[in-house]
Amino acid sequence: MTNVGVIAPMLGGLGMFFIGVRSLSVNLVPLVGHRARASFARALRGPTSSAAGGVVAGLLTQSSTAVSWIILGLIRAGMPPTIWVLVAPAWSNVGTALLPILVAINLATSASYVIGLVGFATYFKLDSTDRRRNLMDAAFGAALLLFGMQVVSGSVDPVREAMTANGDLTFIMGSPWLLVAIGAVLSLVTQSSSVAAAIAVAGVNNGLLTVPASLPLIAAANAAGIINNLLKLHRESSAGRMVFGLQVIQKAGGSLLLAVICIWAAWRPEQASEISALTSKHASGQIAVIFTLAQVFGALLASLTGKPFAALMAQWKPASEDETLGQPVFLLREALADPPVALDLALRELSRLTARLPLLLDQVRESADPKGLTPATLRTAGTQLADNIKTYLLNLLDQHPSRNQVAAALLLENAAGNLGALHETLAELAAAAPEATDLPAASRLVESLHVLMGFVADHAASFGAEDPAFVLRLLGDRNAMMAELRQKLTGEAASAAQDALFRMTILFERAVWLARRLVTDLSQAQQVLSA
Repeated sequence: MTNVGVIAPMLGGLGMFFIGVRSLSVNLVPLVGHRARASFARALRGPTSSAAGGVVAGLLTQSSTAVSWIILGLIRAGMPPTIWVLVAPAWSNVGTALLPILVAINLATSASYVIGLVGFATYFKLDSTDRRRNLMDAAFGAALLLFGMQVVSGSVDPVREAMTANGDLTFIMGSPWLLVAIGAVLSLVTQSSSVAAAIAVAGVNNGLLTVPASLPLIAAANAAGIINNLLKLHRESSAGRMVFGLQVIQKAGGSLLLAVICIWAAWRPEQASEISALTSKHASGQIAVIFTLAQVFGALLASLTGKPFAALMAQWKPASEDETLGQPVFLLREALADPPVALDLALRELSRLTARLPLLLDQVRESADPKGLTPATLRTAGTQLADNIKTYLLNLLDQHPSRNQVAAALLLENAAGNLGALHETLAELAAAAPEATDLPAASRLVESLHVLMGFVADHAASFGAEDPAFVLRLLGDRNAMMAELRQKLTGEAASAAQDALFRMTILFERAVWLARRLVTDLSQAQQVLSA
């Protein structure tokens, strides 16, 4: 048989394994649902519950990155970023370590039954709902990854014979640094140290690798997880930096333990073999258990060093101004269980954010304060806070509020979307204004819009309770006025200042339109809540 013929079945098995891992992760996340996420959020109150919650979340999602995004989403929706909340993703790595353990257990027969049942259910269209479809796809993914490993097992013997004949296997087994490189590449390519460890377990299970040879491979795969998390860390907010930074500590601690085990196994092979035999009768099980113990050790280290690490991160890279401004003040996750209180808090947060609208134009007015907040900072913070309010209101809908409360939540969510868009529009107008300073019409546009935004902020300060008719009259249609100004600019010689003023007129119209929608949404929400 040619080399291509020898390798093809193994590649096919690995392909099924990778598809299964991806399908399992992708379909379990929506299957868990908002209620389970809410239960997960309530569990993150102390060291024990946070560790247990993280392990279960990692077990269900098979992705510590997915758990990290869930945690960051909860923080954006008002959950306090306590150290136990931030350390939960580190414990999710213990849950993902179930994958190598599953591979160590021969479940190929069970996997075949699951694939058959899913195939029949799909053919006869029993997956009629999204939940059933996600459930069957998740089961199919789990079965496929196990069946893929069985295919790999069946193709190992010819591969091993071919590699033994040409001396490749002896060379690889005798080169720890080559095994380290293989483990690191597997982890970086798959973005998962658990997947790399599962492949190592399959190799040991089928005689392609020995336990001592697989130790450097899984140690390097785990260490490569440090790189994966460092690449995410620098692009994140302070909470994100803490989450991924603690996972760096978790991976570093686990890798250190695995490195010590590698050195000890090379120095005292007989003792190491005796000790590892206590963990499992099978060599593949020993590797799976050692990898899991490394994840537990790393997670414990992350928990113990969490508070000093948080203090160090706060000194090294404190939260930026726009990040601080983008954090909610009134939104509390505990209030979601009481919809009237949660709606009141969301309304107060919207009022607080609306009060910043005039500030977006302060820097381009004639009486500008050079020490004031820049429009770019206010824009970033405003859009982030608006998104946080929308997420909070979506979570409120999962609590099954009354019909009026649902209507109010949807109106406030729409108001948050308009408010975020209004921040972007005003920031764009403020960016264009300096180019048109030589034209008197530009300053008049800025001053007029600043006054209008002041009235919108005052209306929001009353939580939409005051009569909106007056504000809406002030925000009357100005399309004809702006069209006349643009017509005048078109008839004159083109210049950079005129182009900037032309853009300002379009942004002015959009800002007025968004402000009208915002005032209408707030007033209607207040009417619904007062009914």
